[in-house]
Amino acid sequence: MRKQILTRWDTLALGFMTLALFLGAGNIIYPPYVGKLTGGNYLIASGGFIVSGVVLPMLAVLALANKGGDPLRVCAPLGKFWGTVLAASFYLFLGVFFASPRTATVSYEMGLRNFVPDNPNSLYLYTFLFFIIVGLLGLYPHRLLKTIGYILAPLKLLCLGCLAVYAVRSHVDSAAIQHGAAAGNAFSTGMINGYLTMDTLSALTFGVIIINSLKEKGINEAAVIKKYTRIAVCIAAMGLIIIYFSLMRIGAGYAHLSGFDNGAQILRIFIVDNMGMTGSLFMAVLIYLACTVTAVGLTSSTASLFSQMLKVKYPVMLVLVVFCSFLLANFGLTRLIAFSVPALSVICPACTTLIVLSLLRVPEKAIALPVWVSIIFSFNDAVLIPFGLGLPFSDKIPLSDVSLSWLFPAVVAVLIACIRLRLNEKLKSETHCL
Repeated sequence: MRKQILTRWDTLALGFMTLALFLGAGNIIYPPYVGKLTGGNYLIASGGFIVSGVVLPMLAVLALANKGGDPLRVCAPLGKFWGTVLAASFYLFLGVFFASPRTATVSYEMGLRNFVPDNPNSLYLYTFLFFIIVGLLGLYPHRLLKTIGYILAPLKLLCLGCLAVYAVRSHVDSAAIQHGAAAGNAFSTGMINGYLTMDTLSALTFGVIIINSLKEKGINEAAVIKKYTRIAVCIAAMGLIIIYFSLMRIGAGYAHLSGFDNGAQILRIFIVDNMGMTGSLFMAVLIYLACTVTAVGLTSSTASLFSQMLKVKYPVMLVLVVFCSFLLANFGLTRLIAFSVPALSVICPACTTLIVLSLLRVPEKAIALPVWVSIIFSFNDAVLIPFGLGLPFSDKIPLSDVSLSWLFPAVVAVLIACIRLRLNEKLKSETHCL
């Protein structure tokens, strides 16, 4: 039997592909804003951001590898029907309703809009061409490792590498150091913003691409797939940490200045200050590459899952997914966010709970309860409270002030489910002895 092994270049390309998939536009513009908010404590903030924006997503990829790259198996503890519904909702909101359309609108707003007349038809034309390219790149999923790992990822990382060099050379002056959140708040600020990147949810889509790329290379043994997935995850994690640190350092340099509402504004000013007028073009190229790679990953993995579920050919499903993303992108970024954020705020806690409990080897029969509890409390936060219909004790729940009120009830639910499972097993054992 031929030994299943990747060349060093293929292994490195797999790691670069994993890194590039996770580095979407949101991942590039969140860290500078966190750096601005925390000022001299940006290193502490980066620690919190890394926990929720790097560690959890990479663990999610590993959890998927443990299930053979099948997201339906990850969601199986909820039962066949509800597990399928949950997995489908993950992919629909990422690959069709929100994240995929957002890649087109964000790259347009932050890049091309600076170079074209302010015309309503510009967005339609841009999104049409954007998704034509995304569809063509995703049409051959077995070539994604070559397309992204060998071509798009290096270009994207080269741009980010240039940005990192300028960030390290930049000086965070004493005025900036004196501003920003205190050390304790800095960590939580970083952690919350890392959680808001929603990469833990994205990991279930990108993980499918990583594992399928290995299978296309002839790696089929479960143990070998897990081995190379771990290597790819480590390469991606190291790259993410360096990039996030660099971007936060950029933001920290602007902590003493007002007039910035988001990380995109900070990044744009920094690039223009350090690279002159060519900075706008550099920014456009960087954001375009970031959004294109992420869009290819989201649409192709979504098409792959639904072609498997609905028994429809992959190319047909990909065209449908890309076309729906194109239509929704033309609603505009503001409407997309207004529609999708509440739904994602419910889905992401469920995904996080499911992934963490799977990795902790919690018995499958004890996973469903905490997942449902996380859904109930996150629904309370995202939907009921804004309409004044929240639970009467909502503000008394630990971490409710940072929109994580689902976390404590979910932990309690895990303990209850495990205790109940142990008691049932003990009762069955005693009954059997009698």
